[in-house]
Amino acid sequence: MSFPQKKPVRYSTFTVMGALRPPCFPQFKGGNFNDTEEVSKRTQSTTRNLNRRLKIVSKRLGIRKNISMHIARHSFANISGDKIPIQMLQKLYRHSSVTTTIRYQANFIHNDADDALDTVVNF
Repeated sequence: MSFPQKKPVRYSTFTVMGALRPPCFPQFKGGNFNDTEEVSKRTQSTTRNLNRRLKIVSKRLGIRKNISMHIARHSFANISGDKIPIQMLQKLYRHSSVTTTIRYQANFIHNDADDALDTVVNF
């Protein structure tokens, strides 16, 4: 199953993996996946709902840091670092341009700076 996703400049589609198909997310059950506005509203609603639930779970677990879908995306980017080829990351992030992916990942790859600092600090 795939449905259109509204992007800043153009529309694109992405596939919903088996675990994410309805009725796992009842907000998408019976939806018109060809109506980009409807999909966008349902996606925003689902994201807000997940963020609320993540907040509840983190509070119960005693986690004092903010947890959200946005932070999860950044955590993935930080963990993936330079371990995943940039073209694969471009597909995973659904970026239309590899340049966008490179700029995004540049915020999380610090190997050159770390090596330079180690050279100075460790003499």
